[in-house]
Amino acid sequence: MRLRRFFLWACLAAGLLITGWVQAVETVAPGVEIKQASLKGRGAEQSVNLPHRLAPSDFLPEGSLVSYTLRVDLAALPEKPLGIYVPKMALSGAVYVNGHLYGACERGELKDVRCLHRAYLFETPSTFWKTGQNELRFEIYANARQSNGLSSVWVGDVDALESHFYRWRHWLQVDLMTGLTWLSGLLGVLALGVGVVLRKDSVYLWFGLTSIVNALANSSVFTTRPIVEAEYFSWLVFTSRFISGHLLILMFAVFFDKLTPRMRRSVLAYTLLSVALIGLSDNNRFVVMGLYLPLLITVLLMPGLMLYWTWKTRQSRQIIATVLMGVITVASAYDWLRFTGDSAFVGMYLIPYGYSGVLFMFGGMLLALLAFNLVQSQELSTQLEARVVERTAELRKAHERLLITEVERSKTQEREGLLQDMHDGFGSQLVIAKMMVEQNTMTQGGLAQLLQESIADLYLIVDTLGSSAKDLPSALVDFRFRTQQRLVSTELKLHWNLQVDHAPEISQKVILQILRVVQEALNNALKHAKASNVWLDATYDAVATQLTVTVADDGVGMGSQPVRGRGRKNMMARARTIGADLNVSNREPGTLVQLRVVLGAQR
Repeated sequence: MRLRRFFLWACLAAGLLITGWVQAVETVAPGVEIKQASLKGRGAEQSVNLPHRLAPSDFLPEGSLVSYTLRVDLAALPEKPLGIYVPKMALSGAVYVNGHLYGACERGELKDVRCLHRAYLFETPSTFWKTGQNELRFEIYANARQSNGLSSVWVGDVDALESHFYRWRHWLQVDLMTGLTWLSGLLGVLALGVGVVLRKDSVYLWFGLTSIVNALANSSVFTTRPIVEAEYFSWLVFTSRFISGHLLILMFAVFFDKLTPRMRRSVLAYTLLSVALIGLSDNNRFVVMGLYLPLLITVLLMPGLMLYWTWKTRQSRQIIATVLMGVITVASAYDWLRFTGDSAFVGMYLIPYGYSGVLFMFGGMLLALLAFNLVQSQELSTQLEARVVERTAELRKAHERLLITEVERSKTQEREGLLQDMHDGFGSQLVIAKMMVEQNTMTQGGLAQLLQESIADLYLIVDTLGSSAKDLPSALVDFRFRTQQRLVSTELKLHWNLQVDHAPEISQKVILQILRVVQEALNNALKHAKASNVWLDATYDAVATQLTVTVADDGVGMGSQPVRGRGRKNMMARARTIGADLNVSNREPGTLVQLRVVLGAQR
């Protein structure tokens, strides 16, 4: 809806401007219009009708002066300065009144200035004039790079000529075109910046390039003194208009999402080749017309293609783009007729106005789309932030529920582990003791020893699982203290070698299983080995992250055929639980129990 409103207002403004211009042109101004002149060029002097276009034989190809002589009759001397209104003199010219030089169209030598795209109103002193026949002479500088000649000339009251002719034409040809050119360049720079930020083959990139090149081409309309040599400036103008036409095709193709890499490469290659040919031909009129022909055909076909694409999508912005392309097509066809000589010499070309106006409206539409997308993006961002906040709150609640569940599960597992350890340890020992006591198969000493082992196992479970620390060195020190208290009444000597200060933190379950294996090895040494000494070594290899625990005694050993009792089976089972390797072997003398476990993977 916003795009349609913008388009309607733009069309209304353009209609008002065109209506005012037509009314001003059609109003008859007071004064005398001179339509006859005597032409003096390279050939013989001849009489011509104005407006008149010079032939190539009238001047040198590299540029030369020709003169138009006009005559006007005055019934009386003017009381105030008379105005001389000239709609067009090309390429440049100077005015003489009865042999008096009034001045040139622009300051500087005629070969260095350009006056072909604007009207001029000369305010001549009354002393230049006389009663009866007066002679006006226009010296025109012409070259082969553009159309040259002179329009009809009006002589009359300065104020009347300005209000009826000069004011509107100067506004249309100079003021309006200057504004459109700067606006086109500004929009082009802004759009090009957006296209560079987007970093892709976007319509903003092609629109920016088209607008900048169009501004360069339009500069010829109001540039009267080029900063470069005339031949280079003329080539720059021709090629800029040529390039902008091809960029326009690419711009609309991207807008309708129809631009392919092959099309882009082909159009750009043809454009660069044509630019080179225009320069090599010295802006030859026929070469330029031949190179423009494919572009003109494409411009004539584009509205039909765009209308077909729009009919398939039925998008309002594509409808506007199709109408704008139609405007350029009509203006191009009209200017082509004038360029080939079938239209008036003094008429103004429509393509600079139509092209710049279309780019302005198309740029306004792109900016509106960009603003709409930004607003929509902000709304989506706000909605996304709200959803993120909402989802974060939900996730936080879910995390809290999972945390509570995990804590409960951990407590349950700890309770189950404690019960399992109690059942597998001293619980089963007490049950066996109860059965043996009931059957009178256990002595009082055996019962005392069994109860002592059960108490030690209970201490081991409580000290290990009851602590939140995962410190293996502290657990081994506590185990050493309890074991030494237990061995006070015995003759067995226990030798300790603990080098585990740099061991990593591990879970209480792993610590418990390691200590149980050590405890079982010590029990076997006490009950069966008849040993005098027991050596317990615990070392940690930080490079291999491996803990090695050995329990060795100097007892009788296991014999040639060791008996696989319940104690050895328990040690093997506990070692497998924590992924450790357990080796029980004879030594001379005694028995060696060695446990190896990698602590890096244990938590």
